Amino acid sequence: MTKIRAAFWIAGVVLLLAVIVVVGHVSTNSLEFSRYNSGWNGTSQFFSDLDRHRLVEIADPARLDAYQKNATLFIIAPERPPTETERDAYKAFIERGNTIVLADDFGTGNAILRGIGSRISIRQGNVSSIDREYADSYSAVAYSYANVSLTHDIRKILLNRAAPLEGGTTLVRTSIMSWIDANGDRRINNDERLGAFTVVAGEEIGSGRLIVISDPSIFINSMYAPDPRWDNRAFISKLVDGNGAILVDQANSRTCEAQGFNEILHVIRTTLILEVVLLSALMVAIAWAWRTKRL
Repeated sequence: MTKIRAAFWIAGVVLLLAVIVVVGHVSTNSLEFSRYNSGWNGTSQFFSDLDRHRLVEIADPARLDAYQKNATLFIIAPERPPTETERDAYKAFIERGNTIVLADDFGTGNAILRGIGSRISIRQGNVSSIDREYADSYSAVAYSYANVSLTHDIRKILLNRAAPLEGGTTLVRTSIMSWIDANGDRRINNDERLGAFTVVAGEEIGSGRLIVISDPSIFINSMYAPDPRWDNRAFISKLVDGNGAILVDQANSRTCEAQGFNEILHVIRTTLILEVVLLSALMVAIAWAWRTKRL
């Protein structure tokens, strides 16, 4: 009877772990940019394609101290200005010879740019264009401008409400048939001028490299999906190319937003003490079950 009871507890622990893993994988939400959102406006596909052997989630920018060079940190759709400690961590990280890829169209990223000493700034306004993919003028397309490896063989990139960039080296920009829609009517008015606008810019800071993308929407499922009409996926593949670590900021990014069970799992994954406590509890339960079985 004792052996049966022990086997029952062991099987129960294994079953519980299996349920947690399965529920964690199948759970989803509808939050824009969330990595747990498998819908059109989520980033689940981008995260699914990342090399798990190189991927590291950064819940605390202080952990960036472990990376001396050749690592790439993605900060996608930051939702708040960083603290002074976080700014210092980002600055030290890039100056050591690493890369930061910042994707933002809300202007929140400007606080990060100023904190790391960048000359690039994200301006207000929606980039609109006659040269577009759909009927919506905000779905402008942009083209490779600089002859660098990052944009080599990139024909065009589809945008959605991109913001104009100033400063740095222009890597990708719209055609001259574009304008900044200041009043939001999606039409060009007398006080709005046609021109080309930078949407991807680069800059060297210390020994590292900064890449600013003025539209985080290129990472969402509907625009990241393979499509012969644009090269969003190919462009992003170049960003993650190489052998260095791929770091994804989960302290100041809307990609980490979660609901329900996803939120519980995210808190556990990003809180070290909780991980230690749960792992210890699991080890104690297994040890107890094994000891009971032997007795």
